[in-house]
Amino acid sequence: MATDTLSPVLQEFINKTMRITTTDTRVFVGELKCTDKDKNLILAQTHEYRYPTGNGLRAEAEGGEGVVEEGKVKLTLKSRYIGLIVVPGEFIVKIEVEEGRGKMGSARGSMTVSVDRES
Repeated sequence: MATDTLSPVLQEFINKTMRITTTDTRVFVGELKCTDKDKNLILAQTHEYRYPTGNGLRAEAEGGEGVVEEGKVKLTLKSRYIGLIVVPGEFIVKIEVEEGRGKMGSARGSMTVSVDRES
């Protein structure tokens, strides 16, 4: 496959750890192995994180332990190991690069995030 058909921006991040957020709010953290002209991504050694919905989010907010500041709740997201996956480009809403160890989900098994209480 000729590299002129691939996204040059994404190509420079091959073999880097990426955090991909999809339209259904799942977050995938893994090593970028490949991309194509449609921005589909192949990630290796990938972990999937899911935000709690409805009752789970409400329980954390009402419990008081997760409150960071007014209107925000700190959540610890559980993960599951997936391995090698393809993330279709049409479902990607955010792509982030892990700059160094310990910045984004490097403690596999959980991830801590802050969200608005109204979410």
